[in-house]
Amino acid sequence: MYKLYHKTTKNQVDTILTQCVWGDKIQLGGDFMNSVYIADISSLLNPDVYKYYFDRVSKDRQQKANKLTKTEDKARSVGVGALLRFAIEDATEHNFDLLNFKTEKGGKPYVENDPFYFSLSHSGNYAVCAISDSPVGVDIEKKQELSDKIKTRFAKNILEWTKKEAKGKLTGNGFFDTTPDEFVYTHKEIDGYMITVCSNKITDNFLTYVLP
Repeated sequence: MYKLYHKTTKNQVDTILTQCVWGDKIQLGGDFMNSVYIADISSLLNPDVYKYYFDRVSKDRQQKANKLTKTEDKARSVGVGALLRFAIEDATEHNFDLLNFKTEKGGKPYVENDPFYFSLSHSGNYAVCAISDSPVGVDIEKKQELSDKIKTRFAKNILEWTKKEAKGKLTGNGFFDTTPDEFVYTHKEIDGYMITVCSNKITDNFLTYVLP
């Protein structure tokens, strides 16, 4: 479990809720470039900030957050849900509130009729959302040395771990997916974290969203 650090005071909330950084709007369709949105979600430990974003995520995400007991876990769940909303509004022409989000039997989330594809992940202070016109999977993990037991049974290092997670999210088969691996992997390090994107193309568009 990684600790979230909160530095936002209550008086700052009204001012900073509108502070964000986006790139130009990306149109889905044609030769679309995968985009990965990254956000530091530690500010959601502030109850006012948490409430602001809780009210803006999907009903399904709200239900997931309400089932969690730890403040840090709630912040991560709502934070990644908020990032999904902002990614969709930035990268597509779709109205987030009109989209019908569903979950496959294996737990993979998707939008009804597949107008686009997305994948979510969070770890420690960060949340990431990958969005594309083709199936995509993303994972983020804190860089650290794995135990010998984990190295023997699951992955030799964090990079390999994130590749397995990302592939499992793309296919919907989970970490132990055994389908032929013909995918393209893109890796990015940020502030001691490893991000891996699994897709059918290289991902070179990483955008940072600044949460208050």
